Parts: sequence; structure tokens; C-alpha cells
Amino acid sequence: MMKFVKGVMIGTLVSAGVVWMYNETTTKDKKKLMKKGRKFLKELGI
Repeated sequence: MMKFVKGVMIGTLVSAGVVWMYNETTTKDKKKLMKKGRKFLKELGI
């Protein structure tokens, strides 16, 4: 049971860290990402 709890704790911390990192980068680069996304879609012809 303890191993399961430990696994859940570690999994939660890791996913929270990933989400936090994702949010940190997107707040700064949202405009850049939007521009890149639009260019990419134009290149694909959508």
C-alpha cells in the first residue's frame, strides 16, 4: 500500500511540474507560438 501511495505522490509532483513548466513557457511565448502555429497551418494549406 505504501508503495502505491508513494507512486501516486511522485506522479502528482511530476505532472504538476510539467504543467507548471508548460504554463511558464506559454505565458511568455504565447504570441510567438500563435505566429508559428499560423505559419505552420498556412504551409500545410489549411
